[in-house]
Amino acid sequence: MRFLLWGLVVALWALPVPPAASQRVQLVRVGLLAGRPEVVLSADVPLRVWDVQADRQEQLSTGAWTFRAGPRGVEIPGVARYGPVVRVSAEGDRPVRVEDKLRAYRGVVELRRTEAGLTVVNEVDLEAYLYGVLKLEINPAWPAEAVKAQAVAARTLAVASLGRFAREGYDVRDTTDSQLYGGVTFEDPRATAAVDATRGLVLLHGGQPILAVYHADSGGRTESSEYVWGRAYPYLRGVEDPYVVGSPYERWTLSLPLGQLEDLLRRAGLPVREVRAVEVAEASESGRALRVRFSGPEGAWELAGPRLRALLGPDVLRSTLFTVRVEGAAVVFEGRGWGHGVGMSQWGARGMALRGLDFVRILQHYYTGVEVAARP
Repeated sequence: MRFLLWGLVVALWALPVPPAASQRVQLVRVGLLAGRPEVVLSADVPLRVWDVQADRQEQLSTGAWTFRAGPRGVEIPGVARYGPVVRVSAEGDRPVRVEDKLRAYRGVVELRRTEAGLTVVNEVDLEAYLYGVLKLEINPAWPAEAVKAQAVAARTLAVASLGRFAREGYDVRDTTDSQLYGGVTFEDPRATAAVDATRGLVLLHGGQPILAVYHADSGGRTESSEYVWGRAYPYLRGVEDPYVVGSPYERWTLSLPLGQLEDLLRRAGLPVREVRAVEVAEASESGRALRVRFSGPEGAWELAGPRLRALLGPDVLRSTLFTVRVEGAAVVFEGRGWGHGVGMSQWGARGMALRGLDFVRILQHYYTGVEVAARP
């Protein structure tokens, strides 16, 4: 789990789902794979194949079929040749399995022939997309209001991300570059219920969907966006977050051999030979490390806190809310929370739900000055 309001309050606490929103369909194109020489697709029923360029449709019998990147398009070796874009679905709108990931997907699986090979895209309804997101982003066994808050945040982030990767032929990726997405394989009835209960609802600021980023645990205070991405979004302001209860990331310690740290710094382009001291040189209002200083016999060097976290790995250095010191032959980080700290804290949302607060109140705490409303 990672890797999301001040405004109208009482009237929105029991906000109903607008009927019009439940009828509106928004398709999302999710990039699943890229640069593949071949892909195996299958279903428990016959597959329908549409060659977009030739505008020709045909049916393949039940079973597994290997689609390969041919000289001019997509082909099934010894069976059929198609143009550069092929759209595959299953009879009766059943899921299509993509062998490489051992996952099944609703909607259409599109194969696009590129110079690098095959790009695999899942085109699916927004709400069905969320069914495959939530379990990978939040524990569906948590209080229902926290899971609903996650559903609204994830829906908003998806809408705000439409077209982000248009050059690659899709809107979002199925990784933490966007949101984790596992298709039907990772659906859960509790997560599905949260999506359905909030159907069509998004977070708006100035009438537009916001960049509703979120993270696992704020460590006690969320971060303002400019300290992480260099841009100050008016709705992504740092707020106090005293609601975390029982998080395993409340406090953590990371100890690394100095030699390993020195190697990483050299790979980052710093002329480091020996590190003897490490300290936080500058911190944000929330206490997160904006710059970290490394000192040795030949001088001192600084690195941005988020860059250091990326070098070590976001699952290794869990956040930039840390103190750091050299202890013998190791560098020791002592920190709080997990994630970039911007937007909704998922463990905080859980704590607020345990206190009886609903999903609107949760969202309006973490996103400043926003409205919860039907998608425009």
